[in-house]
Amino acid sequence: MKSNVFVKPNEQSQAGLSYAMARKRRMKSNVAAVLIALFAVAQVVILYVCGYTPYPDSDGYISLASECLQLKDAYPAAKLICDYPFLWNLGPINAAEFSLALTGSIFPLLLFYTLLKAIMTVFFYSLAKKLCGQQVAFIALIIYLIYPANYGEGTSALSELPFMFFTIAGIHLSVVEKQTAFAGALLAVANYFRPMAIVFLVAMAFYYFSEWRKSARLAVGFVATIAVIGLAHKAQSGLFLFQAKTGWMALADYSTGSDPQSMAIRGRHDLDVAQKDSAWRALTLEWIRQHPGEYVAQMPRKLVDTYASDNVNLCTFLPDKHERKYMYEPLSMRSLVRDFPRLTPVQWLAVMNLLIYYTLLLLALLSLRHYRHSTHALPTAVVVAGTALLLVAGHGEARFHIPFMPFIILLAAYQLTRIKELKILNTYA
Repeated sequence: MKSNVFVKPNEQSQAGLSYAMARKRRMKSNVAAVLIALFAVAQVVILYVCGYTPYPDSDGYISLASECLQLKDAYPAAKLICDYPFLWNLGPINAAEFSLALTGSIFPLLLFYTLLKAIMTVFFYSLAKKLCGQQVAFIALIIYLIYPANYGEGTSALSELPFMFFTIAGIHLSVVEKQTAFAGALLAVANYFRPMAIVFLVAMAFYYFSEWRKSARLAVGFVATIAVIGLAHKAQSGLFLFQAKTGWMALADYSTGSDPQSMAIRGRHDLDVAQKDSAWRALTLEWIRQHPGEYVAQMPRKLVDTYASDNVNLCTFLPDKHERKYMYEPLSMRSLVRDFPRLTPVQWLAVMNLLIYYTLLLLALLSLRHYRHSTHALPTAVVVAGTALLLVAGHGEARFHIPFMPFIILLAAYQLTRIKELKILNTYA
């Protein structure tokens, strides 16, 4: 019996085209999986070959972790609550203490951070597909994997990597998996490692500007987790603590310099870390009130210091990194200009990294000419809100823009696809 189903030729071609497109998407997904796996292997190899990278903050975290371990207490140790000059990032220090307590070494934590970097790449690729489609996502992944500054970040106990992992994972949960309350909880955990989650909460609220219920669920998850963390620390130290308290101190030091009053706050043993933070806040706000013009005039310098370079993570590859008083010096802009063209291999890597970095910044800016809310709202809001926070309530430092880089890469990838489409249009016009 003959079939009564008749397929028109154009329907056949459309079905064939759909099949080809689906096959191409599957192939890209398979290639992406292989590339991410190779990326993970490369990160582990770098950790084993290059070893620990002694950034000052990382050394500080480990030192405090060791001190708390001796007291058999979490950070901040209740016995030292008035001796600390300020409250540093809670998450990295307690994570380092856990690694030391469990194994006697910091290496397991570094390996864990290295694996987080690889897993975060999976979330980044999935989020990019949701926001921009597979073509842009695949290009963004390629950029992410070839970008030199994305290698070796797990060789230190710094706060950026775990902060970025929980942030990207939280945003992925909300945007892709629709688990918005849980996403808020992960942003609170990220905030425990580095107090910048407000940037991503603002960005998510902008992305969900017409869906207030999602923003509300995100806030509920965030606040509930903050409450759990804060109450746990209150039981441990006597203070409701859920994030570092370094912002006002850093802003006071940046704005007022070596002001005697600012220096004196550090050494006051009659104040706990929360009271010292309040004293710095009062000092800073009074200085801003008296010097509003100077406060505003500092902002361009902060912007330059934040975005001038992205070579910090390349300290991983310095052969003499444990011997230098100022480890970053060979990779600084001044050293690269001074030593050019007789550069070391790591310095040449830094130059290549800078060229890619500046290209990414330019492409990201150009992509805003083709603004689409579904594609641009989230990454643009992250960069704008994060930069604004640093200018208003922070100080300039190259490390501070690192959490924004995945979103800058995403915008740059979008612009690259636009350029490719324009070339095709010009060819067949």
